[in-house]
Amino acid sequence: MKDQAHTLRKILDHGKNISGPRVVSVTSGKGGVGKTSMVVNMAVLLASMGKKVLILDADLGLANIDVMLGLTPKYNIRHVLNGERMIEEILLKGPHDIDIIPASSGIQELVDLSYDQQLSFMNALDYFDGNLDYMIVDTGAGISKNVMYFNAASQRIVVIATPEPTSMTDAYALIKVLRKGYGVKRFSLVINNVQSVPQGTEVAKKLILVCEKFLGDVTLDMLGSIPHDLYISECIRNQKTFVDTYPSGDTTKRLARIVKQMDRSHPSYNAGSLQFFMKRIFFKEVKGQGNAEQRLSGSY
Repeated sequence: MKDQAHTLRKILDHGKNISGPRVVSVTSGKGGVGKTSMVVNMAVLLASMGKKVLILDADLGLANIDVMLGLTPKYNIRHVLNGERMIEEILLKGPHDIDIIPASSGIQELVDLSYDQQLSFMNALDYFDGNLDYMIVDTGAGISKNVMYFNAASQRIVVIATPEPTSMTDAYALIKVLRKGYGVKRFSLVINNVQSVPQGTEVAKKLILVCEKFLGDVTLDMLGSIPHDLYISECIRNQKTFVDTYPSGDTTKRLARIVKQMDRSHPSYNAGSLQFFMKRIFFKEVKGQGNAEQRLSGSY
């Protein structure tokens, strides 16, 4: 119990420090909009800019990052949570020396993990302390508890949508739940698979207007749009990144502009360390247990 209290105290102290890696979640209201491809290629571009990048595959039931890159993990996040492996033992190395924490199929909701499992995961993140510029979180699609918690804990939430009406509707639903249920007011937006820049701008305007009308104080920052590109599908089939395969292509140039803009405009909201990121996910009010500070002090 003493060790747990020491660990929690360290986590809470970390939460007061707003320096450290930038935690960016990439999310979507529905699947099939190119979210995971966006994560992988964003990470490669950041790494090519000299950034040290970690990808957390947070689609815990349907791991995709390793598949997209043609990697075969021997261990995954489940082994860390169960105390069977250290986090450095499950890491995969992606292109440009990107670190990847692979997900596990069929794992339960993070919020349903035991207290010891939660502490185990947060302690594991100490491995990256001081040696990381970005952690990019590839969330699941939709509005499950895991998706909401990972997004609400991140410093920047990048919502991926396409011009399809269902994608736009589901993107709005995601934003609405995060605003109403978790108090998130600011989002970044990337429109994928557009036929032209004006189409991307028009889709973004529609989402912005709907959010202004029905949610009031929500801000959507349009980062840019990515064109419909058959080479992207080819790269996914070949388990290669399109920014490495076609470095001079229009798609790569557009995503590079988005990434550079994202890097320049570090948001001030939800700042904190990796431990603070996990604290925001795990240590919500728990019925009969009090919050993290109360459990630490023994006052509940």
